[in-house]
Amino acid sequence: MFALFLSAGSVLAQFEGVMEMKTTTSGQGAEFGGGGTMVAAVSKAGTRCEMNMQMGGMGMKMVVLQKTDTPDLAYHINDAQKTYTEINLAKMREKAGTGADESKYTVEKLGQETILGYKTVHVLVKEQTTDNATGKTTEMWTAKDLMDYATFSKWQVRRGKGAGDEGLAKALKDAGADGLPLKSIMTMPGGVKVTMEVVKLDKKSLPASTFEIPADYTKSEGEMMGMMGGMTGPGADAGMKKVDDARQKMQEAMKNMSPEQREMIEKMMKQRQ
Repeated sequence: MFALFLSAGSVLAQFEGVMEMKTTTSGQGAEFGGGGTMVAAVSKAGTRCEMNMQMGGMGMKMVVLQKTDTPDLAYHINDAQKTYTEINLAKMREKAGTGADESKYTVEKLGQETILGYKTVHVLVKEQTTDNATGKTTEMWTAKDLMDYATFSKWQVRRGKGAGDEGLAKALKDAGADGLPLKSIMTMPGGVKVTMEVVKLDKKSLPASTFEIPADYTKSEGEMMGMMGGMTGPGADAGMKKVDDARQKMQEAMKNMSPEQREMIEKMMKQRQ
């Protein structure tokens, strides 16, 4: 869910207002249980997403802001500490890769339904991966009146799908089922199931201040650590403890290194960052 809305940019002109979503995740093993909610404010000026997630005993509240005039940057807002952290979307896209979506999709129409006052096409999508293995299956309810699927796909930055779901977008369009998924149920080959549902749509104009970082907030360095600042619960505490333990062990190890070894490690760490 976090990937959603991270590369929205100017493509969001098709919808302006507030969109509320909920997700649930289930599957084999307790680690897959969880879900959450997201409220996304969308306009030509940018997007602001407030997410509340629960997964495996760990809770996370996150606010992510992106402004249209800085399309390669997003900002994680920490209201509790009055700080913000920059997220380099260009680097994320580079790591994800920009290759085309080479999976094959079949789309089966199941009917038509009305959701939140919008006409949707109900379909079942089956994926066949490049190695001819069976991929995920997704039940979708798509609404063409809100935006096309190609635009929706551009909201997402995911590993291995940097260029978007071109194959899926084309398959939906060819089947006459193009549009924004107001509801989807995705089932992975391993049995993990992710359900996403838009529960409220409010079309309206939003003030420019919605997409501005408060003037009294200060910049915090470190993309990942900045995001972890929104995590709560036993799982989050354990995760932070592991990070702190690893940092302390590294510092102790560096004390026993020669100046040359220390310099080499420091260079490697800078390159990694």
